Amino acid sequence: MFRNHVKIALRSLSRHKLYTSLNIAGLAFGLTCFLLIGLYLFDELTFDQQHSKQARIYRAIQYTKTPADEVTVAASSYNVSEQSPRHISDIENTARLVRLGRANMTNPANNNAFQETVTLGNKGLLEVFDFETLDGDGKSALNEPNSVVMTEAFAQRLFQTSDVVGKTVSLDFIPDKALTITAVLKNHPRNSSFDFNYLLSEETLNHLPRFQQQTSDWLSQSYQTFFLLKEQADPAIAAQKINALLAANAKPEPGTQVRYSLQPLADMHLYSQHITDGARNGNVQSMVRGTLLYIRIFAIVALFVLLIACINYMNLATARAANRSKEIGVRKANGAFRSHLIGQFLTESLVVTAVAFLLAILAVNLVLPAFNEFTGKDLSLGFRTDYRIWLLAVTALVITSLLSGSYPAFLLSRFSPLLLLKSVRFSNKSDLSLRKSLVVFQFTISVVMMVSTIVLYRQVRFANNKDLGFKKDLLLVVDINSGKVRNGAATIQAEFGKLPSVEQVSVTSRVPGEWKNIPLVKIKQEGSTREPQIAYILGVDEQFNQTFAVRLLKGRNFAGLADSSSVILNETAAKALHIKEPSEQLIDIPAMAFGGSFMPVYETNQSFKVRVIGIVNDFHFQSIREKIAPMVLAYQRNPVTTIDYFTARVDGHDIPATLAAMNKIMTGIDPAHLLEYHFLDDQLALFYQEDQRRETMLIWVSLATIFIACLGLFGLATYAAEQRIKEIGVRKVLGASTFSLTALLSGDFLKLVLIANAIAFPVAWWATNKWLEEFAYHIEVEWWMFLVSGLAAIFIALLTVSYQAIKAAMVNPVKSLRSE
Repeated sequence: MFRNHVKIALRSLSRHKLYTSLNIAGLAFGLTCFLLIGLYLFDELTFDQQHSKQARIYRAIQYTKTPADEVTVAASSYNVSEQSPRHISDIENTARLVRLGRANMTNPANNNAFQETVTLGNKGLLEVFDFETLDGDGKSALNEPNSVVMTEAFAQRLFQTSDVVGKTVSLDFIPDKALTITAVLKNHPRNSSFDFNYLLSEETLNHLPRFQQQTSDWLSQSYQTFFLLKEQADPAIAAQKINALLAANAKPEPGTQVRYSLQPLADMHLYSQHITDGARNGNVQSMVRGTLLYIRIFAIVALFVLLIACINYMNLATARAANRSKEIGVRKANGAFRSHLIGQFLTESLVVTAVAFLLAILAVNLVLPAFNEFTGKDLSLGFRTDYRIWLLAVTALVITSLLSGSYPAFLLSRFSPLLLLKSVRFSNKSDLSLRKSLVVFQFTISVVMMVSTIVLYRQVRFANNKDLGFKKDLLLVVDINSGKVRNGAATIQAEFGKLPSVEQVSVTSRVPGEWKNIPLVKIKQEGSTREPQIAYILGVDEQFNQTFAVRLLKGRNFAGLADSSSVILNETAAKALHIKEPSEQLIDIPAMAFGGSFMPVYETNQSFKVRVIGIVNDFHFQSIREKIAPMVLAYQRNPVTTIDYFTARVDGHDIPATLAAMNKIMTGIDPAHLLEYHFLDDQLALFYQEDQRRETMLIWVSLATIFIACLGLFGLATYAAEQRIKEIGVRKVLGASTFSLTALLSGDFLKLVLIANAIAFPVAWWATNKWLEEFAYHIEVEWWMFLVSGLAAIFIALLTVSYQAIKAAMVNPVKSLRSE
């Protein structure tokens, strides 16, 4: 029977090539969008699931609450990491790592060197996690001192081969030791939160005083710590036991509370938005984290696109219903049960959907290379693809065929054979109302997508073009990556300033758009009884204001070493301290923090006392998602920060020559120093890179929904024209013009689009304003955005139905009135 259904379906589809093509095109388009978004979402939702013990791995999250602030950080102290497995039976093992800054790793054979983040890992790191090994023992590779494990890609860069186990490398961080490569790991998957290039064994540095002192450390946040819990262990109970162990051994300052929770490994990527260091594991520059809001948005969008494609099929199928009345009547008169007819039409839907599905798979594979480059992922849809993706795809195929074919099947099979053979038209009001409702739904979604796209586009442009309080263009930032360069900074700065293409040069500890943590300090006026304020701190020199074009509003600039104990405040910091005029007011800075809890500036617990000499305008040193916070500009030589960057304002002519000259100057001070640089505007753009990607995706999905909705509207226009063919004939006989008939037929659809606009506008207003709440500084949703989207929907709808309307209006009335 099924084979017979398929044969009849193929015959019916081949006789109506236009409708078949429209159905297949709509479904193929919808399925292509659904599969592409599905692959993207699957990748996001399966982060870090390549580890076999993933369900038992939890990350330590420390919460520190003081009278002045609260800090949540993805880290722990050494003792919490080291002692917990020894005292808590629920914990089977501990993995930890720590970043120690950047240093040159060199291949002694050819002096090939690369500046990379130094990442220290304990032996448990390779026992808890399944980092796939290419060569060497992947479980014991970090057991011994002076051992290093590197990824295949880094080994290729350093040695031009991955066959490097047993070879040695040197590290500027510990120049007196040769490090032996004990294992080579396969490159990290794209959906992994770990992206270190190499791991140095923790045992290598345990003899240093800094690491020996950590045996008494219970309260810091030095380590990224992961606990492997035993089977059936409750993470909540394990966290309680960790907190009990902490309370028994730690003595925080009065008024300070420290506690821990355990975050599942699977939650790290999507649930770390409010955790300091929550998205970084081993590489300082790895800051991309998932956002659950966007996951939900794109999941809903994917379902809507597929639903709109199914609605399109329903409308086109019901538009053809009148033409198939005799076929259905003959089948019923010959004894066909309703179930047989339902099976026939569902089979027809399955055939159309299957063809559309195959075309969608082909289309997905054609666009995946560009899609991967655009999203920064490594997605695929082939024989090696995760079986769960194929299971999802086949499920989508079945549901789509059932959903799109069910309504036409039940509609076409319910009429009596007598009425069908008399060519009675399907004019049931409930059926017509449902089809109109479906078109309203399609265009409602399309209009919401159009408004959202305009808002997202405008916000991204606003972020990129907003006045940041300084001039970001042509600022060349050069990293300071060695002690020799840091010590010779004054000489290098002077030599940079002599280059014809360099206008100004400044030395700073951090720069706006920083990917490293900007330190925090507590500040208060000396003698004030108010609680200390929390502020960011930058170490700068006297050239900072001129180089970055930051305006000095009041007071004076730094005048050299004499101002080592002076500070300049931004407007927000001055307001927080109730300072209107800088007049050498004394400020206490008792504590500082580098991404974790606060610690005294001096070991003696004395405050760093400074004088306020100036106030500068507020400038954005973070994403515009963040409100401008208090900022203290301290002179470059201070007990909190050290200089890390040269920033040169260049004229933009012959950049390669400028870089070559800078490199020559720096290697003159330190021959092993690698020139690492970036343009500040490029770095700032990274804040909004994901928004730009989402903007582009939203544009394409909006076009897809509009295209599929237009196919559905075309189907309904065809249906309406066929239902009113005699009415049109009568009107023409009575003198109606082609224009008036076209307007009559188009008017009905215009009403549907206007209803869709009325529903879409409040939904779009709510959704876009909800998204804009992510930004401390954002555009306003304006009336013209809705007007443009609404008029675009009306224009597209009229353009779509005009063909059928004009065609119906131009039919010879004699032919229309004779047809039976």
